[in-house]
Amino acid sequence: MAIVLLFTGGALAIASVRIGFLLIVRPSEVLWVNHFLPEWAKIKDVDLDLPQSRKQIENAIYHQGQIAGKVLPLAKTADQSFLLPIFQKRPNCQSDCQKIVELRAYNLSQSSEVSRQKHYEMVARLKIEGPEESFVIAPLVNITNETQGANIALPLNHIESFQGNDLPAGKWFYLRGQRNSGNHSVNYGHIIYYNLKRKHLKVMQSWTSPSGDNPKWQQVTGDNTKELVVNQTVGFEPRVRVYQAKSFNSINNPIRLRLIALKPPTFKDRGYQKALLIARKGLWTPAFKWLQFIRKQHKGKISADSIAQIDLIRLHSELSTKQANINWASPSQQVQVYLIDGSWEKALQVFEKSPSNSKEIVSLLKADRGRLWDRVKVALQVNPNRPQVQTWGALILAAKFGDSRAKSWLKTQKRLNKNNFARLEILLARIEDRTQ
Repeated sequence: MAIVLLFTGGALAIASVRIGFLLIVRPSEVLWVNHFLPEWAKIKDVDLDLPQSRKQIENAIYHQGQIAGKVLPLAKTADQSFLLPIFQKRPNCQSDCQKIVELRAYNLSQSSEVSRQKHYEMVARLKIEGPEESFVIAPLVNITNETQGANIALPLNHIESFQGNDLPAGKWFYLRGQRNSGNHSVNYGHIIYYNLKRKHLKVMQSWTSPSGDNPKWQQVTGDNTKELVVNQTVGFEPRVRVYQAKSFNSINNPIRLRLIALKPPTFKDRGYQKALLIARKGLWTPAFKWLQFIRKQHKGKISADSIAQIDLIRLHSELSTKQANINWASPSQQVQVYLIDGSWEKALQVFEKSPSNSKEIVSLLKADRGRLWDRVKVALQVNPNRPQVQTWGALILAAKFGDSRAKSWLKTQKRLNKNNFARLEILLARIEDRTQ
């Protein structure tokens, strides 16, 4: 108890010193303490001065060399309370030449000094800087030839409010910018939360979407509250990041966004752990089918965190299966979506029925940067006796390194029966013809 009291006292002393310093040099950053002070003791920030009309606010911003953006309501109407984005011109710019540098929250003033014209007082402000380029293009790096980006902040030039029911308490917004990277138009930005009760603005989460989608709230886990979903799919590789809004022990930020992750597994069952292993390697549909069986077996024993992991895999499986069910004009694309979905036999049938397109399929296998090979390895790790998977492992190795490497690898696997080996020989010969 003495140690706890000592550390608590030390933390309070440090916090008090910091607040005292900010009260002197940057009082606008600690305006939240006004909620705990009597009227006579409230902090007056030099930037706030007296309540101002909308026109006066815009003029003051203009004289600071900045631009007032379009207001977004924080209450039923913007006449009562609003969020104001502040823009600044970017030097040496060809397009989207304004970036958001600050957000301010204003409330209708109740002061008796206010004239007939509505006046507002600033109750919160937040400096804005965009996410780093390396973060924005990270989802592309491992799947495409995109090189790692620099540690420079990218500009944000749009702000939107989230609409809809069943959102977590408070007001939610997203800031957005866009960057072209190869064939991809990447959307990126921040998730902004405004605590209505404490009048506090906060950046909750940075986000990036190589598919060019904006974040959205949707029902994923079946909770009463929706989850925040960011689509990071690249090409045929489904990838979705899902965040749950969880209660957090903080006065100004009673909510935090927690990513639903697949590591570590949250249920102590060997089958469950293996299912999550193959899901992490991209075999979403086989993993989800396995987890459905496990969930029935352990009905009532699986925690909410485990259900969230299962629902995340289900969401990926739906995306993977949806594209696998499309009849693609290109056999190589059809093979690719089947392999991504873990439909090994269907992929083999397409290869067998497309001798004239063998070169195209061989090019697909040769270009694999490890995503397909990882699926083969993990599928055989979980179940070594899978002739269709063994066949695809040999075909990938033959396309990339030659026939002898493929046959050498096969010797380390469980033997194929005569029918499966004869089938493989025909496909290996087709690959050898196309790689010479």
